Amino acid sequence: MDLTFKHGPEAYPDARVVRTRVFMDEQGFKDEFGPVDEVPEMVHVTLYGDGALMGCARVFPAALEPMLEDAPGRWVFGRLAVLPEARKGGLGSRLLAESERIAREAGATEMHLHAQCSAQPFYEKAGYAPYGPIELDEHVEHQWMSKAL
Repeated sequence: MDLTFKHGPEAYPDARVVRTRVFMDEQGFKDEFGPVDEVPEMVHVTLYGDGALMGCARVFPAALEPMLEDAPGRWVFGRLAVLPEARKGGLGSRLLAESERIAREAGATEMHLHAQCSAQPFYEKAGYAPYGPIELDEHVEHQWMSKAL
């Protein structure tokens, strides 16, 4: 399978498709989108297999995340989603790695994410460590995690 990525504003329409299906339709989140999704500093990343949309993520400077203290080199990863029909093939790991690469090229030295607790083993395998309390985001437990890039 030929895998390709898009990133930047042109990836946002396809990211909306994936996030709506995964977070709203499948997981029951009420409102998955906000004004921050449309600011120029937000980098949407989409993944395609043989031209077909398969997943998405986003990465951005911590200054856009009100729950984190801003610091030089601090970036945030999130909204990782792979369509149900494309799961179990390592595509989530590919999206995470590509997002980290994009952030590093933009000056990131550390990455933070607010992980669903059920996804923590996935992120720990990629080098992330949990910190802080477990919090409810809508109806799902989340915890902050971080990694030096």
